[in-house]
Amino acid sequence: MGDDADFNDQVRRSLVGAWHRYVAILDPIRPDLFRYCRQLTGNLWDAEDLVQETLLRGFAQLSQILYTIKSPRAYILRIATNLWIDRLRAGAVEQATLATVRAEQAAAGTPSVSPSQGPEVRDAAATLMERLPPRERAAVLLSEVFDLRLEETASILGTTVGAVKAALHRGRERLAAHPPTPARRPKPPRELLDRFVERYNARDLPGLLALMADDATIGMGGFHTEIGREGFERERGWFHHNFFSPIDGSPTQARWEVVEFEGEQVVIVFGGMADESTLTSVMRLEGEDGRLRRILVYALCPDVIREIGMHFGHRTQDLGYRFPFDMSGAP
Repeated sequence: MGDDADFNDQVRRSLVGAWHRYVAILDPIRPDLFRYCRQLTGNLWDAEDLVQETLLRGFAQLSQILYTIKSPRAYILRIATNLWIDRLRAGAVEQATLATVRAEQAAAGTPSVSPSQGPEVRDAAATLMERLPPRERAAVLLSEVFDLRLEETASILGTTVGAVKAALHRGRERLAAHPPTPARRPKPPRELLDRFVERYNARDLPGLLALMADDATIGMGGFHTEIGREGFERERGWFHHNFFSPIDGSPTQARWEVVEFEGEQVVIVFGGMADESTLTSVMRLEGEDGRLRRILVYALCPDVIREIGMHFGHRTQDLGYRFPFDMSGAP
């Protein structure tokens, strides 16, 4: 086996069990975490991405903390804040680098950077950097949206009460003068989405699997990930459960539909665990060359489902943040 680490099944199962206990404990905090991330990012998808990244970072850090965490809420919000600040800083560096490249190319008379590498890159980060520095925005949100005391806000931001007061004063003035705008996102190919939805609604499982690239991934909001054909072609995997109920094995009655939400084509799911007029899940897809490379499933992201449902005027029903049944296929 060489120098490869032995990731045996016992280790994997122990980590899966620990992860599910961890996210179960955080269930009461999740609505506040999503609301905070939604206000920070100004974008539904970026908010849920930040939520999931925060949960993962919090889980990883626990093994290195040798003291009792007295406030899990403050612990999680602090991680979200730091991740968001890091993301903005990285975006600012990338924008500065692109600006330098454009200037050098212009001076040399060479073609400019392509549009896909220009203003669209890190648009949300660039917009927020122009409108409000990250710590000021976080201070305003923690104080006004979550109504935290100055001492609590200072603890989450890792600063002093005096610094929080100053950040609040500057932040309120800047936000009043320059409210942030939503981030733009690239549109996935509509033709691929249409084929994906048509094949599911026709209950064509082989046709759906044929649309998947060999190295594709399916991610379901902090619950599980399937990687490559070994993952998504397995019995009791994600595709299988979209055709057959994980509870009794009966055929599902769900319907998929392509819609546009804030400039992006997404797939919404009706039925399955409810009647066919009730929204129960949302998906975003990425692909190229006629194949799907990534499916992001928001079935366990009730905050996302509710916002999409409200936008389109659909009734919604969700499972909360965790499935009440096992999708692992483990004995």
